[in-house]
Amino acid sequence: MRVLKAGVKRDDYNWRQIRPGLWQRDADEAEVFYSTLAKLYAGSGRMHFAITGHISLTINVPSDEDPEVVSRRLDESLRIAWLRQRYETPTIASYAHYDALDGKWKKSYRTIPDDASTKAWLEKTFQMISTSQTGEEWAHSGPPAPTTATLFVVCPAIASQDSSTIRRDLVLRSPHDIIDGIGTLHFLNSLVTKTTQAFTEGEFFRELPVFDGSEASNLSPPYRVAANIPSTPPTPEHQARLSTIKAAASQSANPDGLPFVDIGIPYTKGPLLPGKHQRTAHYLSRERTSALITFLNESYPDTTVTHAFHAAIALTLRNFHTSLDLPSMSCASNSKTSTTNSKTSSSSSSSKTSHSMSVPEQEQEQQVEVSKSRYTNYLLRNERSACSPPYNTPLHCVSVYHSLPPTKLQVDLLSVSPTTPQEKRAEFETVLNQIKHFYTSVRNDPLHYALAPTTWTEWTPVLPEAVLKGEEKMEVPKPKEVPSVSVSSMGVVDGIVKRVHDLGLGKLEVQRPWVTGEELTNGLGVFLGTLDGVLCLSCAFNEAWHDRKGVDEFLWEVERVVFGWVDGVDESQPDSESGCMR
Repeated sequence: MRVLKAGVKRDDYNWRQIRPGLWQRDADEAEVFYSTLAKLYAGSGRMHFAITGHISLTINVPSDEDPEVVSRRLDESLRIAWLRQRYETPTIASYAHYDALDGKWKKSYRTIPDDASTKAWLEKTFQMISTSQTGEEWAHSGPPAPTTATLFVVCPAIASQDSSTIRRDLVLRSPHDIIDGIGTLHFLNSLVTKTTQAFTEGEFFRELPVFDGSEASNLSPPYRVAANIPSTPPTPEHQARLSTIKAAASQSANPDGLPFVDIGIPYTKGPLLPGKHQRTAHYLSRERTSALITFLNESYPDTTVTHAFHAAIALTLRNFHTSLDLPSMSCASNSKTSTTNSKTSSSSSSSKTSHSMSVPEQEQEQQVEVSKSRYTNYLLRNERSACSPPYNTPLHCVSVYHSLPPTKLQVDLLSVSPTTPQEKRAEFETVLNQIKHFYTSVRNDPLHYALAPTTWTEWTPVLPEAVLKGEEKMEVPKPKEVPSVSVSSMGVVDGIVKRVHDLGLGKLEVQRPWVTGEELTNGLGVFLGTLDGVLCLSCAFNEAWHDRKGVDEFLWEVERVVFGWVDGVDESQPDSESGCMR
């Protein structure tokens, strides 16, 4: 039993009605992690890792129908769907908060007992936005992250758009302690399905649900309950595994004793506070996507698209640092028992490269020739398959059901890029094998899902009570010395999002589904997903330290490295037939 302070009861992860109209439970470790980070960055006026989910809807209105009438009907159907979605997945209306009396984070849900309350909730959480921007452009403008999940229905006014075509862009904004990325895609798909039903089924479906508390039976439990993990200290087996992992991590120096430098993404120095969260996306052509998948299936059947791109990211980071032509670099200690964070020196090196980024200037105690580079990162893993029915279904999409492994991914590379195509191909496959080994070890670890809560706790910063209670705000963390590039795989999105819905008078088409967590650090968050045979390689970044041109160039280089391996060519040469589209 985890004791927080005298008199505090044990954790209770089951939803309970504590008074009429109010349900509550303790937040679990993953939810606490995201709630705590939001408090840590509250001084920026922004919410770290706040979810932004996006989807575009279009209807080509037949000539015998009035577009204005269809447009109003669609908007009303969206409003009804939003209400019905709340009844089916009421956790979307829940909120996390710190309970100072009990000294712990909790989640609460309140019913909306009458028409006035329903109207007030709709006005707050269902907002129509008329703008000259698309939903993606509007999301880039930095709309504040609300403390409760809110759906913004963006009605873009595009001058060249055919008047017979109706378009709505849906943008879901939510704290990350309410819903995660995969859950967001499931949620948006369910919302569109209900919109179609409201549009086609008339008054039967349009009758609004009554929020009398009966919907509370649909509230989603935390991951611990969904995956049947006891709220007790780690078992001896789990503790032994954790001890083994920690021992291995303490001996992470290169086995050959060579010094190494930790590599991250170069960034623009100067700002200390984060700016607006941004996203850029590249879409491979169907032909290029198909060629990549065919190559992997035929030649490397145990290798995924994510493995290949993750390997390319590590190599691209190394290549970026090599191209900066730094006069010297410091390195980590080659001690067999400990390592020191590597630091990179920079003077005017940012002017020597075409990248619109620079390397952070740092103090260094010892200058030596670097023989190896090290890329370090973590792996976010969707854990819905580890959950029991019905928690492994979209009925419980509004949840935080993912994990971090207790060990970080560490990839060692030569500090200088090979020169010949043969050497580059051999290096790519060496890095690829390291990536695959890590992914496979996590996938095949029967204890991984049960260790996830402990891992979340170890990643969660400890904040003063006054900050948790909202009485004070902490100084926003400074930019990282070695900002990371993470990878999140959305997989084959066709399996989550239905692309075409029949409205009776035409088709409702779904396009450009994506999701990000608000990036308030100087790192990058890369996302991979395939829809309708098209691979999307996207990246979330913060405008304080990166610009779109530099991030786009990074993504182009990653793609060149991947297809240099696939095609067996020198990827350092310009590719005029890249197959990517914005």
